[in-house]
Amino acid sequence: MSGEHRRRVMICDDEPDFRAIVVDVVRGMGMEPVEVGRPEDFAGTYEAGAPDIVVLDIVMPNIDGLELVDWLADAGYRGRLVLVSGYNPNYARAAHTMADLKGIAGVTVLQKPVSLADLRAVLA
Repeated sequence: MSGEHRRRVMICDDEPDFRAIVVDVVRGMGMEPVEVGRPEDFAGTYEAGAPDIVVLDIVMPNIDGLELVDWLADAGYRGRLVLVSGYNPNYARAAHTMADLKGIAGVTVLQKPVSLADLRAVLA
């Protein structure tokens, strides 16, 4: 057994079908998926084991992705961040800019519907 760290990927999206696709891709790449279906559960799940990569839907009920980007920055998150949006791409770009300004470096934006090839590329 190697002491190699198995990368954790936290997927926060209110759409179960999209989460299932990302989980399959993450597992297929030998990484550990951690699912969050409700943005209200994001902080507790994050604190239970900080991920190496966060896949974050920008538009969700009650708490939006911008608020969670802000929370990640305040928590000192330094991993990669993949912002996903099925809505106006300007919204995702605004979240990307905010993440950059708050010191989160490796930010990528994907527009839904996301191709499996694009998803694998940003997670690699």
